[in-house]
Amino acid sequence: MTPPSQSSAGQGSPGAARGAPRRLAIIVAGGSFNNLVQVATLIRTAAGAGSVVRVLFRDAAVLSLRRDRIDGLAFSPEFADREAATLALLEAADFEDLAGFLRDAKEHGDDVKLYACTSSLYYCDTQPDELIAAVDGPRALSAFLGEDVAMADTVLTF
Repeated sequence: MTPPSQSSAGQGSPGAARGAPRRLAIIVAGGSFNNLVQVATLIRTAAGAGSVVRVLFRDAAVLSLRRDRIDGLAFSPEFADREAATLALLEAADFEDLAGFLRDAKEHGDDVKLYACTSSLYYCDTQPDELIAAVDGPRALSAFLGEDVAMADTVLTF
């Protein structure tokens, strides 16, 4: 798993200059359990601090957000022999399941949207209604880049 990266897209954006809430855009391609827990934690923290948060799930992340798959996701290889201990720590912090954790993360803010990339939905042969309820709907990559990333103060990739 590669660490999240940050770009300078949107630095000095109009929102930041006017004192409006900070805007965070996240592109998620990795679909491992621990990657999606990290993303949900980041969403929860940023939304709770008042940031506008936009997330685009692509590729393996789209497959992982299917209702028929989300409860069986594997950890990334870096967590070998740490899965049970990590789950115990999460459960001690009131973690119940990943779908609920993503839903709760959204509810920590007033302006959080989770999208599934339309091209990823197509080649993953997945329909929007097969995804967990926390996903707001499909969004084209070009629209996400041209609008959400362009207006973001910070852009992260997972």
